[in-house]
Amino acid sequence: MKKTLFALIFTLVLALPMTASAAAAEKFTDVAPGAWYYEAVDYAVSEGLFNGTSEITFTPDGTMTRGMFVTVLANKTENYSAHQYTGSSFADVAAGQWYAPPVEWASQSKLVNGVGNGCFAPNDSVSREQLAVILYNYAKGCGADISTTTGALGAFTDNGHISGYARTAMEWAVSHKVLNGSDGRLDPKGTATRAQVAQILYNSRDLLANSTLAMPDRVWVVDVPGHYETVTRLELQEVTVGEVGHWEDVWYTEWVYQCNQCGKITDTVEEMHQHFDDTLNWETGTGCGGYTMISGDPIYTGEKYWVVDVPGHTELKMVEVKEEVWVEEIGHWEYI
Repeated sequence: MKKTLFALIFTLVLALPMTASAAAAEKFTDVAPGAWYYEAVDYAVSEGLFNGTSEITFTPDGTMTRGMFVTVLANKTENYSAHQYTGSSFADVAAGQWYAPPVEWASQSKLVNGVGNGCFAPNDSVSREQLAVILYNYAKGCGADISTTTGALGAFTDNGHISGYARTAMEWAVSHKVLNGSDGRLDPKGTATRAQVAQILYNSRDLLANSTLAMPDRVWVVDVPGHYETVTRLELQEVTVGEVGHWEDVWYTEWVYQCNQCGKITDTVEEMHQHFDDTLNWETGTGCGGYTMISGDPIYTGEKYWVVDVPGHTELKMVEVKEEVWVEEIGHWEYI
């Protein structure tokens, strides 16, 4: 009887839904199981795309800023690494802000261009058409299907309100049911809530299953070439103190050759031998002969040397030292 009861209980346990993979959305008190966005929120949180606004709240109707949205996409991307993006392409995105690396990643990946005047407006709410454009650029970077259905926007009464730069992206989003609209309207200028963004990402989960973004080609642009610079620094050296002396000119003594008979001076032995030949009388057999090497007139070299009159002593002192140092080139990467 006990064996039969244990088998029955074991069978019932297997038949019950497994709770180990309980829905990630269950912990949020403001995400009801019957809400239209429940599955989308569960997907977004499970995939690590979103965090809640607290341990128990998701705030589905909360605003989604531009900085938040690119951060969500960065979290989705396989080859994203925050530490690679320390700079900023926008004047209003300061280094150190939590959204700075994702915004720079989105800029370098050509997902965003900013809002003009060198700004990104990270704290502005993202509009539905802006969201479509960023997702469309993301799809292109991932090699996803970016085909469109001609006339897809015609089903919506407010399609004329779509900005020119966003029409292709909005048509793509509607063609692939990434955006579905409401009551026959797309509301392109309207802002997207956190729940709506979760739903949009849920709708595109198969389309954007490949989350490895291809980075654009880039070239290195030199701003300041590498060069040597002369720098002056202080260095502790042993120097001589109290020494008295003077400078004297450096002279060079050149050896010359003097004839023993007539006293003629030549610079080389060869010239002296030629002198002997020139003075030889072939009839009498007489002429000059023999020479002596003597010092010639001193020649000033233009140099001087120091002569110590009174020796000094050595002390350690800080001395200015000049040296050539190499300054590395400064440049930046530009994306083609």
